[in-house]
Amino acid sequence: MIVGDARYEVRQLKRKYDFIIHDCFTGGSEPVHLLSLEMLKDLRGLLNTDGILALNFVGFTRGPNRAALNAVHRTLAEVFPYRQVFVSAPNAEFNDFIFFASNKPMPTDSPVGGYRAIQWFAEHRFPLPDDEGIVITDDYNPLESLQIGKAEAYRKLLQRRVGGNIFLW
Repeated sequence: MIVGDARYEVRQLKRKYDFIIHDCFTGGSEPVHLLSLEMLKDLRGLLNTDGILALNFVGFTRGPNRAALNAVHRTLAEVFPYRQVFVSAPNAEFNDFIFFASNKPMPTDSPVGGYRAIQWFAEHRFPLPDDEGIVITDDYNPLESLQIGKAEAYRKLLQRRVGGNIFLW
């Protein structure tokens, strides 16, 4: 585990990895600079030939607030030829999304020995078109604005679960 500024620390790494987990969700918003084309290219450069990037993202499955999800997927499509998207709750609008991205096809397409994890992936697949959304770059990154609906939904969820007094400090 490395603690530090992600962009700086990623650029200091010299090894190649089979699996990288990109999980920068902080509740209300993500550090949007960690989802840009340039950052994803840096991460791709750290993967072995058949390595996989797993990226966690919170957003909406439908409606106008889905623009952020489409942008993240479109940006991943610019960097990785193979992508798969899964949701934690298939029938929910507000959701955790798990993106797998790689330079080669990934094994979640076919069951391997009946493993439950593979079955979970089959039941939670969330197909997205590659041509919707914008490409997020260091020079053009409206992701924070696109995520206002998500921040509001997360705040309401937190308030319901914990109580409104949490915001009265």
